[in-house]
Amino acid sequence: MKRRDFIKLTAAAGMVTASGLGYDRMIMAEQPPGFIPKKTGSQEVEARIDVTSGKVEVNPNILMRNSACLGCYSSCGNRVKINKETGLATRVMGNPYNPSSAQPHLAMETSLLDSYLSFSTYRDMGNEGRAALCARGNATLTAHHDPNRILVPLKRADKRGEAKWQPITWEEAVKETVEGGTPFAHLGETTPIEGIKDVHDPLTPMDPANPELGPKSFQLVHFGGRGDGRTAFAGRFTGAFGTPNNFGHGYT
Repeated sequence: MKRRDFIKLTAAAGMVTASGLGYDRMIMAEQPPGFIPKKTGSQEVEARIDVTSGKVEVNPNILMRNSACLGCYSSCGNRVKINKETGLATRVMGNPYNPSSAQPHLAMETSLLDSYLSFSTYRDMGNEGRAALCARGNATLTAHHDPNRILVPLKRADKRGEAKWQPITWEEAVKETVEGGTPFAHLGETTPIEGIKDVHDPLTPMDPANPELGPKSFQLVHFGGRGDGRTAFAGRFTGAFGTPNNFGHGYT
């Protein structure tokens, strides 16, 4: 038996079986729904667009802000949707002006109003060069709203390795980091800890027996993750302090 004949025979057998089970009558009796579906919990759209004329009607309840994604170090362009009433970011998407997010990207001279068209079916613009973010970029919204996101300095609240922390103010964090002393005396740890001011000495060797290690100021090590505009400041600070030990994500 040829394959084509086999497929025809199989399809015919299926139809006979369905008819025998009464599915044909069920299909014929089915009527289109005569009710309007209930409103779902989807978000408000940021704008409505007439796909015939290209007219854009912006939603006054929504703010759209173009920025850069911090999901990784590529810093692709993103576009953040913000609810005006709550002030909360509700969605992130690609930035149509950024060449890392859209190809072809919009010219910088393109008005913000016209940029809405790049996400629409008007002249098929949303399909030709729609800006997008990768999965990691989209996940930044979840990270932003994560209830476990650290927003304040944390100080060890028990013995090392116990993984217990307590929040402190920025003023406390700066003071204890600069002044040093015995910040864990309340845990029974009375060993003095040098602060930044104690190692601000570009002349005295940190180890007289091994002067090649450099001065005490070399004991300050700045190791940051994402700089986000602070990288240049960190470089100037460590340079003025007298230490070459300034590292970032790109040094790993």
